[in-house]
Amino acid sequence: MHFIKYGHLVKSKFGVILLATLIWLAADRMLEYVMPLYLEGIGKSYFEIGLLLSLTALGGLLFDWPLGNLSDATSRRKIMFTSVILSIIASALIFIFEINWVLTILILVWSIAYQMWCVPRDAYLAAHTDHNKRSREYGLFNEVVDIAETIGPLICGALLLYLGYSGIVSIYAVMLGIAALIILFFIAETDHRSMLKAIPQSFKFSAFIRDLKELKYLGSFGLLLLFYSFSFMALDNVIFLFEPLFCTSGGLGLSLSLAGLLMAFFSIPGILFSYLFGLIADKIGKKKVLFAGMICIGLSLILFVSTKNIVLLFAFASLYSIGAAMFLPSLNGLIVDLSFGHQKGKIVGLWDSFTDLGYFIGPLIGGIIAEFYGLREVYISLGVFFIAISLLIFFFVKRK
Repeated sequence: MHFIKYGHLVKSKFGVILLATLIWLAADRMLEYVMPLYLEGIGKSYFEIGLLLSLTALGGLLFDWPLGNLSDATSRRKIMFTSVILSIIASALIFIFEINWVLTILILVWSIAYQMWCVPRDAYLAAHTDHNKRSREYGLFNEVVDIAETIGPLICGALLLYLGYSGIVSIYAVMLGIAALIILFFIAETDHRSMLKAIPQSFKFSAFIRDLKELKYLGSFGLLLLFYSFSFMALDNVIFLFEPLFCTSGGLGLSLSLAGLLMAFFSIPGILFSYLFGLIADKIGKKKVLFAGMICIGLSLILFVSTKNIVLLFAFASLYSIGAAMFLPSLNGLIVDLSFGHQKGKIVGLWDSFTDLGYFIGPLIGGIIAEFYGLREVYISLGVFFIAISLLIFFFVKRK
């Protein structure tokens, strides 16, 4: 019902970004879902898979802050449109080459192109949310993300058997093209400054040092929130990358289509509850909902690998999604609250750097644990870690 209530978003920049995000992210998750299967199929070890796929975050880690500056200095639409072209070229080449150093370069380029989409998008979102409704509007955004993350695995799980990797890449390219056209035709150009002229200033190291000072406005609690963002993204990326392996060849022995459906349940409940928990967070306090979500996430991972019962597997995957539906709107709302009044591109660039550091570190740690101890131990160790760090929020309970 809240989609009807927020029907005015259809004609707003916020609504256009939500629609483009739905299409783009569904395509991205579809491609990311088959990547570990492809790499395993060409003979890569768990450690090599983790190492190669950690590069999907390294590009963001290196380029988020200058892209944040760039999105404040020039047209965000131009940056996003450029990212589409680079993403399509890089993704097509990834499934052609098998040599590690070539794959390294291609995955790195693909990850940089992805961040050229994400940073301007997040700057748009931060600039167009209502201060009094921030968690619920981010809850709505997270519902769109969950829908996309549900559609992606379902599409590729069903179509990979019939179309192969080349068919998946073709669908990916078409979906990105549609997202680009939505941005091109429905977001009016408001900044005509040259992107090429803005690049040298945005990529100066001195600018990075200067922008680090923006972190002081977030305070110690803001740094904790960034650490939570880093930790969740590390955990979430490990789950997404290793779930296809764990559910098929890694122990459960499920079919690819059933594994794709199970992966979808890590997102489906979030579609139903993200807005609701965002509303609750705005009403009773974001910190309380944030803590409850972290406990649910940690417990779900431990329980998920403790059973082979298919019903319980779906239940624990759903518990993870419910925890994320509590955690993400509260986290996003708190960070944007703390950054209110500052340049959104800079804050978002630094924020995305923390999330991409998590995306980079997660597969590396997950790959090492999986290589020496097994895939099951990856989930258990991450679950225990997430529960442990959730307790840190009690140091800030009484702070406004």
